[in-house]
Amino acid sequence: MYRDLGYYWLHLAIYITLCLCVGAIFHDIGFSFGSIQAIGSRLMFVAAFLTFMAIGGFPSFVEDMKVFGRERLNGHYGVGAFVVGNTISSIPFLFMISLILGAIAYYLVGLQKSLGHFAYFVILLFTTMILVESLMMTVASIVPDFLMGIITGAGIQGVIMLNGGFFRFPNDLPKPFWRYVMYYIAFHKYAN
Repeated sequence: MYRDLGYYWLHLAIYITLCLCVGAIFHDIGFSFGSIQAIGSRLMFVAAFLTFMAIGGFPSFVEDMKVFGRERLNGHYGVGAFVVGNTISSIPFLFMISLILGAIAYYLVGLQKSLGHFAYFVILLFTTMILVESLMMTVASIVPDFLMGIITGAGIQGVIMLNGGFFRFPNDLPKPFWRYVMYYIAFHKYAN
């Protein structure tokens, strides 16, 4: 996977560029009452958009699914081994991305300087990224067409973002489906 320029290295370059932009725009916004909205907006951008970028890995998932389909028919390994292997092989890259992006997005903005807060931020970014990668792997297994898969994955993430508690407060979400089902499924709720 590391040899795929589009999957790893272009992702890394785009992520770093976006985090530098976030750091420059929100640099040293302070901790006053007026900066609360700016801090919330920055955290939402990092939690939502940077994880949203994981749909760029969809072409690699489609290629992996083609190889897996042939190897499964030949009896080399099953679905469980493929899912576990794919997840384990992506963990180092996702953790590296989370650490680099976390350092840029966290310290350029000037959030709290403790190592514990930074570690929590990086772990949260890592878990949301691995969750979105898993979501896109699931979409790739259901919708093997490249364009329809990207559209489906983007649509699912858009619905999840809308129900995460940033755009509308949980008490303002319509009941029962949007508040009691989608709000608790939305992983951005936990990131926010």
